[in-house]
Amino acid sequence: MKKGKKQSKPTPVHQHLKIDAKLIKDEEWLTTEQVLEYLNISRSTLSRLRKKHQIISVKIGSSPMFPKSLMNKMLLLKGIRKINGKNPNTSQ
Repeated sequence: MKKGKKQSKPTPVHQHLKIDAKLIKDEEWLTTEQVLEYLNISRSTLSRLRKKHQIISVKIGSSPMFPKSLMNKMLLLKGIRKINGKNPNTSQ
């Protein structure tokens, strides 16, 4: 790496989501296969969303797990932005 050049970290799109410890206790966690079916997306799309920090995942061991309630919140917020005429892929 060249000296003096900073690497920029990707900014998570959903910084505004709050995690409530009480909700996490009873959280339903989905595997990669379950997420693919739930969202009806391909494995490459899921990988791209994870790399861009547009979908929340937690690694448990070597497997990524996805909290279903937070995915539902993200989908609802994206839908609301789309209805309001805002681009759902930008952080506003």
